[in-house]
Amino acid sequence: MTEARTSPSTPGPAGATRRLNDGRLPLWQAVVAFLVLATLYVSVSFQQYRRMDAYIFDLGFFGSVVRDFARGELPEVPLTDTATAALHFSPALALLAPLVLLVGSPLTLLFAQAVAVAAGVVPLMRAAGAGVTAWVVALSYGLAPGFGALIGFDFHEVALAVPLVSLSMAAMLRADHPSAVLWALPLILVKEDLGLTVAALGAVVFLRGSRRWGLLAVVVGAGAFLAIQGWLLPVLNGDSGGFSSKYAPTSPADALRILADGVPSKLRTVLFLLLPTGLLALRAPMLLLVALPTFGWRFLSDRYTYWDPWYQYDAVLVPVAVAAMIEGARLVEDRVRGAFLGIAALATLALVPQQAFSQVWQRDFWSEQPRTVAVDRALDEIPTGSRVAASDNLGARIALRTELYLVGDTLAPDGPPAPASEFDEVEWVAFDLRFPYPPTQEWRGFAQLLDSGAFEMVADIDGVIVAQRRSEPGPGAG
Repeated sequence: MTEARTSPSTPGPAGATRRLNDGRLPLWQAVVAFLVLATLYVSVSFQQYRRMDAYIFDLGFFGSVVRDFARGELPEVPLTDTATAALHFSPALALLAPLVLLVGSPLTLLFAQAVAVAAGVVPLMRAAGAGVTAWVVALSYGLAPGFGALIGFDFHEVALAVPLVSLSMAAMLRADHPSAVLWALPLILVKEDLGLTVAALGAVVFLRGSRRWGLLAVVVGAGAFLAIQGWLLPVLNGDSGGFSSKYAPTSPADALRILADGVPSKLRTVLFLLLPTGLLALRAPMLLLVALPTFGWRFLSDRYTYWDPWYQYDAVLVPVAVAAMIEGARLVEDRVRGAFLGIAALATLALVPQQAFSQVWQRDFWSEQPRTVAVDRALDEIPTGSRVAASDNLGARIALRTELYLVGDTLAPDGPPAPASEFDEVEWVAFDLRFPYPPTQEWRGFAQLLDSGAFEMVADIDGVIVAQRRSEPGPGAG
């Protein structure tokens, strides 16, 4: 098959003649932006951890997964003695195992996430070329609401996808379609839904003339999605699929019902992605096709947390939107480009107060946290390698060194309490009486462990109770 080739001097669409680079951005400038963003992300992430704003879901969950990879084992994270959590397909997390072996701290994962996300700014700034556009890219990318949500709420595997998407989209802007596809293909190892993103990128590559590379991405991406979501995750979970599939529509009518539900939240999510681009991304709609699969599975899900921009789900879309902004800036008239870029910068800054990055300016955020020191001292009573059931805000702190049971408010918020017999193999319990979120049924079942008489209190420090299973049943047991 003969492939149509697009000149590297054009952004891709037929008839576009404007050069992508008005001059090559010096690498040192992009590195400066990377260092500034990495410092911001690390500072916010570390301080949230010190304030105990880190949780089993998701720092504890992914910490447990990385811990198993570091041991040379396939991840098997227990929920209770009879249920395990194979919620996602993320073998790419094995890349973090060597780091955890070197520094066995949850902060290692937070540091890796910050560096990975910040690194994505480099290829996009370089693709934008020298001048003001590159620095608007640094601002719109670095302070995007999607990254505010990601950095502001624990650790997530999608952080590993961000630099890959950035490199792929930067190659797309250069019309280097083979590189765009090759950078995107590893996304199938980051999270189960990203195969569809690879397929969507392949469709864009195909439409822009590189048919063989486009077909390769479509086939591999769609095939990986079907294999993982349709076979592998159901096998691992023993049910219909992974975590997100539990909330998928069951019929076309159900899909229409879900799509019509929560429209204000869904519109806000789309606007939070587009406003930091000054709406320039709309000038390059073909690149925005790459974002459709993520919006699709989120907006067709019955789980309302997928609809809002307050969680990490927008993170993989930020490089797509910023790349579309770069291409859009090349396609508008010179006399209005500056105005659009100014709108992008102002819109990005205007959204900062609604996200985690705004904490940087709050004096209380940086205050000492004596309770954290006391809590960690209590958790030190738990021996490494023990089987532990822990409160949501405590489990993240010990996931790398214990067999952590992921009891929390995420998996069964409306279900019945898990009976104490579901935790017969648990050796230790760590419970925070001051945990700020309202108790759910699952939490109440977990708390029953302390009332079962099977545990002896080892530490009670600042509202945190650490208890060890008795060798003989206590007076309240049975």
